[in-house]
Amino acid sequence: MTVASHEAVIRRVGAAVAQDDPAALGAALTADVVALVDSGGDVLAPILPVEGRDAVARELLAALSPRTGATLTEQRVNGALALIARRGGRVEAIVSFGLRRRRIDRVWIVRSPQKLRRWNAIP
Repeated sequence: MTVASHEAVIRRVGAAVAQDDPAALGAALTADVVALVDSGGDVLAPILPVEGRDAVARELLAALSPRTGATLTEQRVNGALALIARRGGRVEAIVSFGLRRRRIDRVWIVRSPQKLRRWNAIP
């Protein structure tokens, strides 16, 4: 899979989230997708892996959806395209993805305020 095709899938996810479209979001996920949410124990989030297309789609919408007041942007994180949710100008979630056969099979959501502190530091 090329970088361009990997990024096209991530952009499809971003568009589905921006449109609050769970069906389009689910179409970009494998049936056995797994999401890990790192809350650092400081924000309300699942402590066990989130498994399955529907459950992961709900978790992504909860973390990223504009209806929750989030502004969604794309940014490179560790060399790969990721989705960033900001509320009130502060980063509240960074979401990275792993793909298999042009669908997302792994999702990592960082919501820990401690881990996001540098993203929110004023230079």
